[in-house]
Amino acid sequence: MSAVDVQMATPDQRSFHAHLERVPFQAGVDHGRWRVVGIAWPHAIIAVAAAPRPDSPAEFHLRMELTGYPQQAPIITAWDPVADGVLAARKRPRGEIVSVVFRADWEHGRALYAPYDRIALQSHPNWAREYPGQAWNSSRDIIFVVSDLHRLLNSDDYQGASR
Repeated sequence: MSAVDVQMATPDQRSFHAHLERVPFQAGVDHGRWRVVGIAWPHAIIAVAAAPRPDSPAEFHLRMELTGYPQQAPIITAWDPVADGVLAARKRPRGEIVSVVFRADWEHGRALYAPYDRIALQSHPNWAREYPGQAWNSSRDIIFVVSDLHRLLNSDDYQGASR
C-alpha cells in the first residue's frame, strides 16, 4: 500500500495490510503455503496450498470478507476462481474433519464451519467459550486462519477434491 493509499484506507484495511506484512505471513508465502491472489476491499482472496492428492488441485482459494477486521472475524468462503463464485460441493476438500469445515450444505456454502469464521461464530455463540484456542477474537489475525487451513489441507485427514 502506498502512503496515499494508507491515508485513505479504513482502519480495518490498514490492519489487514499490516498483518500481511508480518514475518509469519510472509514466511508462509515464501514457503509456498499460501499466497494473496487479490484484494478488492473489503474482500481478499488467498490461495492455500493443499497436499498432493490424485486428481486434486494444488491449492484452494478462499474469499474473505474483512469488514471490521480484526475486531470482527472474516467471513471465509471456499471460492472458485474460474466461476468467480462459491466453490461447488463436488470441488470442495474432503476428509472426515476437512469436510465438516468446508461443508457446502451449511449457509449455502458461503462460510466455513469453523470458529474463526464470522458467520459460524455468530451462529454458535458458545464456540468462543467452548473452543477458546480456535475461536476468533480481536487479538487474532489472518495468519491464524491461513495457518489452520493449511494444517487441515495438509493433514492425513485431507483426501483430496475434484478439480
